[in-house]
Amino acid sequence: MITIDQLRIQVEQACNDEADFDELMQALDDCILAHPQEPEYLRLRIQMFEAAYDRISAWKDRCALHVLLPDDVDNHLALLMLQRRSALWIANDVFEEKLETFYPEDEEQELDADQEAALALVQAEIEAHAETLENSALTALMQLMASHVSNADLAHQILATWEAAHIWNPWQKMTMILQVQAKHPQDLRFKKAYASFLLALSNDVHEQTDKAPSGYFDHVIEGRFHAVTVYQAIAAIDALLAEGALDEEADLLSGHADLLKALDDYPAAAKSLRLAAQACQIALDRAAEDEREDLQTNIDTLLSQARICEAGKAAVQAAHFSDIDTSIAQMSGSSVLGHSDMTASPELAENLRTFKSTVVDWQAASTHDLQEPDAAQQQELQASANRVANSVMSLVRWDQIQLQLMQENDFQENITPWFETVAAEMQQTDMQFLSWFQNLGNVAMLGCEAPGQCWLSPARDFALTVEATSRGTLKRCLSRFSDGSLMLTTDSRSSNYFISGSQVHIFPVYKATSLTEMLNLHKARVDAHLANSPDIAVISLDNIASMQELENILRIHGREFRLSQGITDVEIRGLNVRFHQYFATQLKQVVAQRIAALK
Repeated sequence: MITIDQLRIQVEQACNDEADFDELMQALDDCILAHPQEPEYLRLRIQMFEAAYDRISAWKDRCALHVLLPDDVDNHLALLMLQRRSALWIANDVFEEKLETFYPEDEEQELDADQEAALALVQAEIEAHAETLENSALTALMQLMASHVSNADLAHQILATWEAAHIWNPWQKMTMILQVQAKHPQDLRFKKAYASFLLALSNDVHEQTDKAPSGYFDHVIEGRFHAVTVYQAIAAIDALLAEGALDEEADLLSGHADLLKALDDYPAAAKSLRLAAQACQIALDRAAEDEREDLQTNIDTLLSQARICEAGKAAVQAAHFSDIDTSIAQMSGSSVLGHSDMTASPELAENLRTFKSTVVDWQAASTHDLQEPDAAQQQELQASANRVANSVMSLVRWDQIQLQLMQENDFQENITPWFETVAAEMQQTDMQFLSWFQNLGNVAMLGCEAPGQCWLSPARDFALTVEATSRGTLKRCLSRFSDGSLMLTTDSRSSNYFISGSQVHIFPVYKATSLTEMLNLHKARVDAHLANSPDIAVISLDNIASMQELENILRIHGREFRLSQGITDVEIRGLNVRFHQYFATQLKQVVAQRIAALK
């Protein structure tokens, strides 16, 4: 009888083409059949399947191994990552018999209309099953994190698996990172993970539009960014730099440089690029021979980019468009297009001409960006500054917010069916319904009813308000702390550019974000904040009176912040106005004058 140790040696040999693969696979099949409770045989067969890129069989064996060893976290993580990456292949395998009925032995025979329709239904089933597999993998990863969050190494492994599986789902990822930070607030690995998350989030746009949504700005070279997140990411990376924690983190440092370039702070970007090159040099000094060439190329590129940034904005733009021109020239003469005259591929040639035209427009925009606005443009910018100043000053209010306690049948107008959708979502949570209400200030301003609902967490450490007016809907999670500060998670990521200062910890998510995701994220934010601020506590929210008090504290913080700060750089960035520096100067002056008139 061959031993497991002998099998391990043979598996290594087979995976390296030094032993008969099929013969060994048959031997493993026999061993598993004879010893179904022995996990090591399954592990070895998984190794064989993965070497042969047989993802479906590897997934099935990992499922079987998970049944045998449910506490084997390494296998569970590998299983979930494989399930996430291979969901569609697995789903096709599940429906293989159904699919085979549509493909007769005569392969040239075409399907009739009824068969085509039936096949479409099966394909829809496959896609739905694949989506279920993907979502269940995400849910299981989050459950693993909740179960093992106290184990820092294991939590780091779970986050690494999430990253390796190429899962974005930003609010779920942010929730997991914050859950770990709440347990390990000083662990640099999770501070880096949060900074890296913010870096990726800074240019994440939920819906691509020609015009940047409110709170976003466009950079002619770097792309579209969410202004508040850019500043948050820069602050998180700056904090790590201050701790001396980024000596070997080239990706974070080069990402830091990209954000600084997006803000046109080229001297600071050059500094970060040089630090990134130093981090690559550290890696090069201890790299294996086959890694050294790529690392040296990275160093050379980073240093070249640093020198260009040091030469200023015009040099950066010139280098950028020079690189594009070079790429276009290479494409024009490449075999991709067939011939250098592009006659062999008219469609690609037309696409290239369109791209060239777009580049010309980009270059024109970048040239204008380097110039000062002319008289007509200055007049237009001044008018815009006055309009924005009106919005800014509307936030400086001394009247008290009043929340009116309501019953559903107290409302005279029809209540939007949106609340029914909310109710269905809330049934999947542990939140407890408090009451209907309306903000009387909104009623007066809009001239119509403004129905809202308030829900409380079981621990009363936060509340959820959902409100609907003629201007749209708003979801907010709110918490209050003993130091007078507040925390809000809102669904206003693409509809607002205002902030409320250091006393209001606000984080916006997308309008389409589910309530479950919002609630989980807010709870994780509260826990992480308390872990980083052990001297403060949550103030309980129990009724509409406590919610009204919170709303008025929020108004006071907003008013005091506005009176002391006017309008900030991050808010002006989120306005996405051309001739940014000129406009920012004008807007700050107008707001400062109006605030001075109040004092």
